[in-house]
Amino acid sequence: MTAIPKRRTIEAGHHIAPLHLPRRIRHIHIESGALSLDFTAGAEQAQNVAEELAQGFPEFTVTVDDDIHPDLPPLPCAGLWD
Repeated sequence: MTAIPKRRTIEAGHHIAPLHLPRRIRHIHIESGALSLDFTAGAEQAQNVAEELAQGFPEFTVTVDDDIHPDLPPLPCAGLWD
């Protein structure tokens, strides 16, 4: 894992690219009756999907955890949940 600097020094007149933290990937499991879906998504996306489904579809059980597997597909249309 790459160390993330805690502070950066910028000399006057110099510009640097903003510091981007690595995106945390989560597992999202959606279940309702015989329907069972598993995806990967960014942490914020997974949380947003879980909250929206809980509010709009109480018959769905949504779990967000760190049980990531390389064969899991990404959440479809993930950009809509940003």
